[in-house]
Amino acid sequence: MRRPACGARHFFAPWGAGLFKSERYFYQILAAIIVVKLIIAYAFPLTSDEAYFYIWGQFPDINYYDHPPMTGWVMSLFGMLGHHIFFSRLFAVLSGLVIALGIHRLVRDGFGAPEKARLITLCFLAAPLHMLSVLITTDTPLILFTALSGFVLYQALRRQSSGLVLLSGGLWGLAILSKYFAGLLLIAVACALVFQRERRWLRYLLLWVAGALPFVAFHLWANYENCWTNILFNVVNRNQQVSWKLGGLVSFALFQIYLATPWLLYYLAKNIKSLAAAVKNAENPFVYLFGIPIVLLGIVALHHTGLHWALAFYPFIFLLLAHLPKIQINRVALWSMGFSLIHVVPLLAVLSLPVETFKNHEYYHDIVLCKYGDELFDKVQATYGDNYILATNGYYTSGAMMYHSGRHFAVFLDYSKHGRYDDKLTNYKALDGRDFLILWTLPIDADYTPYFDSVELSEITLRQETFYVAVGRGFHYPVYRERFLQKIDADWYTCPDWLPAGKCYFKEMYFP
Repeated sequence: MRRPACGARHFFAPWGAGLFKSERYFYQILAAIIVVKLIIAYAFPLTSDEAYFYIWGQFPDINYYDHPPMTGWVMSLFGMLGHHIFFSRLFAVLSGLVIALGIHRLVRDGFGAPEKARLITLCFLAAPLHMLSVLITTDTPLILFTALSGFVLYQALRRQSSGLVLLSGGLWGLAILSKYFAGLLLIAVACALVFQRERRWLRYLLLWVAGALPFVAFHLWANYENCWTNILFNVVNRNQQVSWKLGGLVSFALFQIYLATPWLLYYLAKNIKSLAAAVKNAENPFVYLFGIPIVLLGIVALHHTGLHWALAFYPFIFLLLAHLPKIQINRVALWSMGFSLIHVVPLLAVLSLPVETFKNHEYYHDIVLCKYGDELFDKVQATYGDNYILATNGYYTSGAMMYHSGRHFAVFLDYSKHGRYDDKLTNYKALDGRDFLILWTLPIDADYTPYFDSVELSEITLRQETFYVAVGRGFHYPVYRERFLQKIDADWYTCPDWLPAGKCYFKEMYFP
C-alpha cells in the first residue's frame, strides 16, 4: 500500500512542478514583486541619507564632499521626472530588475538551464536583500554597476572576448564613481583570473583595469580640483582612531547570514562538492567575486564595519545556485518569499498608520520632519516671516527642509566630519551682518551669542512634536571664521603631505 506524502517533500512537490515548467508563474511573481516595491517606494518617508543626497541632486557636481558623484547624478537625472522622492527611488527599483534579468540571462545562456534561470531569478527577487531595496543611497548604483561588471566579465571569459573584458572594466569604473568599496572587486577579479588558471590572465586584468581608467582619472582630477575631499574623508578623517573588536566581526557574520538567508547557505554547503568542482573547472568565477570581498570586509569588521558594506557583492551568490538541483533551488525561492512576507506585510501596515501613532518614539521628531517638513516650513514662515537666511544645525535636517520647501537651508555651526557638502554651497563671508533663522529638531544646545548681535530662542509645535528655533540678528562673520571655520579647515580640509596641492574651494573662500 502506497504511503501518503508528508512533510516538506509533500509541501514543495506541487510548487516545484509549477515553478519549474511555467513561465507564466515566473512573470506573475515578478510583476507582483515590482508592484509591492513601487508601493513601498512611494509610501516610505524620506530618510536622512536621501535628504542629504537630495541636496546633491539639486546641485549636480563633479565631486561631492564624502562620496563619489554617481548618486548625485542619479538623483538629478531621476529627479527630472518629478519632485517626490518616489521618482528618484525608481532607480533602485529598476536597478533590482536589471540585476534580476541579468541573472536570468546568464544562467539561461551561460549555464544552459532555462528552468534553473527562472528559479534562481526568483531566489534573488524574493530575498529581503532585493525586496527591501527601494531607497536611494550610495550603495544603489554601486550594487548595479558591480553586478553588471561581474556578469559581463563572466561572458567575456566564456567567449574569450577582449572587448567584453574592457566593457566589464568600464562598468567597474562606474561602480568606483558610486562608492570606493568597488575597489574590492579588483582583488576578486585578479583572484578569479589567477586561481582559475586563465592563460591570458595578465592581459585580461590589464584590459579590465584599462576600461576603468578614464573614470578613475576623472575622479582623481575632480578631487584635485575640490580639496581632495573624498580621499580625505574616506582614507584619513574617518579612520583616525583604530581599535580592534571581536564584536564587530560577530555582528558582520550574523548580518551576512541574514542577507544570504540561512536556507540558501545550507543548500550551498550541502552541495559543496559540486561547487568545488565548478571552481576547479573554471566554470563559475562568482565564488571569487562574492567570497573574496566578503572575507576582506570580515577582516575590516574587526576594526569597524557598516553592515551595508557587503551589499554590492550579494547578487553573485545567487549564481552559485546554478550548481544545485532544481528542487533545492525551488525551496530556496519559496522560503525566501515567505521570509520577505514577514518583512513586507508589517512594513506596509506600519506605513499606513497615522504619524501620531509614533509620538512616543525617540525619533518621532525625525519622522515628523521627513513626512511633514512642508507643514513645518509653512508654520515657520507664518510665525517668523521670510526675511532670514534659513539654516539648521545639521546636514540631514537641512536636506529634509530643502526637499519639503524648495528653499536652501544652510548648515550652521555643525562640526561633524560627515555631510559637509554645504561648505561648498554656503559662503558665510558673504552673509556678514545678515539675520539667520536656525531650526533644530532637538532642544538647542549651542551658544549662538558670540556669532550675532542678539539671539532669540523659541519653539514651534507640529503634530504633537516640538521643534526649536534660534533667530540670530546681525551675523558676525569674523567671529564665525575665527572660532569655527578655522577649526573646520584644520580638521577636515588640511591635506596630508603625500597629496599634491590642488584647488580647494573652502580655503579659497575663507583662507586665501
